[in-house]
Amino acid sequence: MDRDKIACKCNHVTYGDIVDAVEAGAKTFAEVQEKTNCARGCGKCQEFIEVMVRNVQLFPEDYK
Repeated sequence: MDRDKIACKCNHVTYGDIVDAVEAGAKTFAEVQEKTNCARGCGKCQEFIEVMVRNVQLFPEDYK
């Protein structure tokens, strides 16, 4: 995984930011949004990030 790849263009939130938020205890999209400020612009990334949050929890080894 490229930690520097942008997941939320409006707020420049990276894949790494999302993984770090989950590893720090965020369990839901709303909690990740609170920690990273993702999906607060146009919102186009919300569905993708919701899936990513779930996948990071289910398959953490894929996000190292």
